Amino acid sequence: MQQVSFEEIYEELFPAVYRFTYLRIPSSEIEDVTSEIMAKIWKYVSSFEGRSSLKSWALRIASNYIADFYRGRKEVRIIALSEELQIPHGNLDYSEEFSTVESVNYTLKQLSEPQAAVIQLRLIEGFSSNETASMLGITQQAVDSLLYRAKKNFRTIYKTEMAGGEC
Repeated sequence: MQQVSFEEIYEELFPAVYRFTYLRIPSSEIEDVTSEIMAKIWKYVSSFEGRSSLKSWALRIASNYIADFYRGRKEVRIIALSEELQIPHGNLDYSEEFSTVESVNYTLKQLSEPQAAVIQLRLIEGFSSNETASMLGITQQAVDSLLYRAKKNFRTIYKTEMAGGEC
């Protein structure tokens, strides 16, 4: 890899690493964990071989770091998407959109960590099955299977939530 500065790496990768971390780490620790992941990325960037995109490689490091973070802890939780969401003051009514975000957030929290991760990487971040497999340390077939089950579970939970029932 050609010589790049820390600032270039930070500008390119920080937003993706932060989003990836935001859904997996308690809000009180997001800043510290993201900073530690970025430091680890910088430390190992010289060993990046280019077999995947730099973003994919960095999120693999983030995934491993988060797994280490939770190793030994009993609870892994998805952080609420609405923690930073503020309804703007004004004449526009965003209640329906806010309700949808809340329902999606509730549904994601009901999924297992691997299912939430595969939905985020494949459907939100737009990575391929192969890239997602590399980041999660599983096969491409396992990603496809996991995504199928995650979408099925998401649909079931979401429909129950929209019908007003408790899961």
